[in-house]
Amino acid sequence: MADMGAPEIDATTEIIKAWPELMGPELATRVQAVAVKGSVLLVRVEDPAWASQITWLEAQLLERIEGLVGPGKITKVQVRVRPNEYR
Repeated sequence: MADMGAPEIDATTEIIKAWPELMGPELATRVQAVAVKGSVLLVRVEDPAWASQITWLEAQLLERIEGLVGPGKITKVQVRVRPNEYR
């Protein structure tokens, strides 16, 4: 998988475990890291307004992720809006 440009499983696990620190505790409750596909981090939000926020914060988030897992492993954040029907 690494030969195809995918980050190691350890990098994905580190991002998900460190998510509250990467996003901040309050924002991490609204924006959830769900998967990594290639070098793209997929996040889920419940409301389109949060999707806009992530677009504005993408550069800062990528910088923080790079500090955690190293350069070039995550190069983009893709946001999916999906309401949480269990709240």
